[in-house]
Amino acid sequence: MSEIFPVESIVRESVENDYSNSPFLHVRDDIGISLLCHTANAMNLEVQRHQKLIFEVRDGQKSIVFRQNSPENSAVYAYCARQKHIAKKLMADAGIPVPAGDVFEDYPSALRYFLEFGGEVAVKPSDGSSGAGVSCGIGGEEEFNRAWKLARHHSARVIVEQNLRGQDIRVIVIGGKAEAAYVRTPAHVVGDGIHSIRDLMERKNRIRRNNPSLRYDPLRNVDLLERRNISLDTIPSTGERVQLTSVANTSAGGETVEVLGLLDAESRRIAERAALCFPGLVQVGVDLMYCGGVPSAAHSPVYVIEVNSNPGICDAVFPSYGRAVDVPGKLLRHVLSTTTAASPRRLQVALAPVYRFSQFPRAFYQGERRQADLIKQAAFAHNLEIETLSDTVLKLRHGKFSCLFHGAIPECVRLVSRKITRNNDWMAEVLPCSEPHQQAGMGEGAGDESGRRLNHYRVLVIGNKVVAALYTQTAPQGMQTQVSRMDVSELIHPSVLSVLERTLQVIFDPFIAGIDLLMEDISRDACSQRWQVVNAVCNPHLGRHHFPDEGLPRDVAAVLLRELFPELPDSATRVACRVLVCGKVQHVGFRRWLKLMAVRHAVSGWVRNLEDGRVEAVLEGTERAVAQMVEQCKVGPLSAAVTHTEVESAPCFSRCSFSVLG
Repeated sequence: MSEIFPVESIVRESVENDYSNSPFLHVRDDIGISLLCHTANAMNLEVQRHQKLIFEVRDGQKSIVFRQNSPENSAVYAYCARQKHIAKKLMADAGIPVPAGDVFEDYPSALRYFLEFGGEVAVKPSDGSSGAGVSCGIGGEEEFNRAWKLARHHSARVIVEQNLRGQDIRVIVIGGKAEAAYVRTPAHVVGDGIHSIRDLMERKNRIRRNNPSLRYDPLRNVDLLERRNISLDTIPSTGERVQLTSVANTSAGGETVEVLGLLDAESRRIAERAALCFPGLVQVGVDLMYCGGVPSAAHSPVYVIEVNSNPGICDAVFPSYGRAVDVPGKLLRHVLSTTTAASPRRLQVALAPVYRFSQFPRAFYQGERRQADLIKQAAFAHNLEIETLSDTVLKLRHGKFSCLFHGAIPECVRLVSRKITRNNDWMAEVLPCSEPHQQAGMGEGAGDESGRRLNHYRVLVIGNKVVAALYTQTAPQGMQTQVSRMDVSELIHPSVLSVLERTLQVIFDPFIAGIDLLMEDISRDACSQRWQVVNAVCNPHLGRHHFPDEGLPRDVAAVLLRELFPELPDSATRVACRVLVCGKVQHVGFRRWLKLMAVRHAVSGWVRNLEDGRVEAVLEGTERAVAQMVEQCKVGPLSAAVTHTEVESAPCFSRCSFSVLG
């Protein structure tokens, strides 16, 4: 295969870049952050450092929040980029060429796929970065077993995909435009006929220590040698190139050759299109594999292997060979040109409507999947188009607008807010309270100077609206703690809004937040009592408001969708149909199952058994909800065996519930 870039000749005919005099060689901080802060200072921008790789760059009233190398990243799109199987689906759906493959949780299924695939595969953890747990060029069952165990060490889900051979190219795309590109060559040494592989690795590591980008990533991974049973004491012949690893990541000992000026139009176009599949990410590292050959329906010369939501920028600034690219400057200029000054957030109380399915919590999964289920139910109720990418990741569409969700987190929530709210030490420092000097002594059940009890409230904020509040009580019950929650939304005192606004500000204003507040009485003026914000989360449990132990259930999922899709009509058009289900459908729990499915799809109506052994149902709801329910009827519960269904339209009676008759 011919090279798209003459990397070998570039390396052979040029001298490796010398950074021994670079001031960044002695920086102890994260090198990417140091580069960005240095560039920002040179541009006369204000820089404020926070904790845990988070910092702000300000230009007057404009403020851009970075987490390490990346500004303003969406928490949801960053998650999807890290989950390789979801990222591949997003790109494949957009027509981006990606390797054929699948994701597995159990070894027998993965092994069966590998044996049927009939060629070399790559095995990688679904959730991972920096090449950790990745094995390429797997052709035998014993190799596959080792690769599976390595990948499972890093992730519960493992991707088995077509192994592609070619040149590994990292393209840095900023704001949809390819701004840097470099070929990554896997870790290797070149023999001199005298020294062993071990000695050659040490010699190369001495050179790497003089590169600010490579100094902390020495050659030490030799998985390819281990698979080929080659000893580190082997002495390669003069000019013999010995590849050490099966991956080309610089963190695994790889080297970089800058090639942006040589990048062909098709490779650039594919990289930019791949980055546009993740609109919540300003900067994307797109990993291409150039395989060569003639384009056809079954073959692309260029494939996207994966994407990175927080690509290392120092590899482009300090390439092993070729010219440096000012990625920090390009990134800062882009975000400054596209950022507007944010106005202060002002909240108002606008309570969520009553939720009409509060008697059926068992219709939904627990945990993160319940979040997605409630979002789905609200989407069906509003006739939104739903695309399911995983158990917890959904894309909703209405007209030309779409929104990606991870659980209850919409794509507009920034990763920095998610990271802060999951760091207890940081939260303890920044969350507000009425008397900061007494903050450490306050806690649930504690009293003020008069001995009055401080109660625990959870307040839910969506957009600029306070939509619900719960009063939470805990009581010991044997070896466990019993928790009960009561809706107290109508008691919120207006003075509490300023407390919530202060809280949102210190966690960088997430669109949705559940804020835990200790105070004596949420219905009284906050200025007249002690209070403390003890926690805030960006993925609040919606089910706690949908299914409280006492008080009104609140349809907060519906409010979330209406805030994100402001063009939604006040009420969606409803349709109805009559369905006859034939087969083994009686005495198998079909009617009870259908009622639970109706709840999940916000569908009303009824179902009954007929004397001839069939099941009859009337389904009423939005067009998409009813259509999906009809598809569900064609399958039925696991214990059923549906042979066929008959469907006809029916009049709507604006039913509010779903009943099991007979």
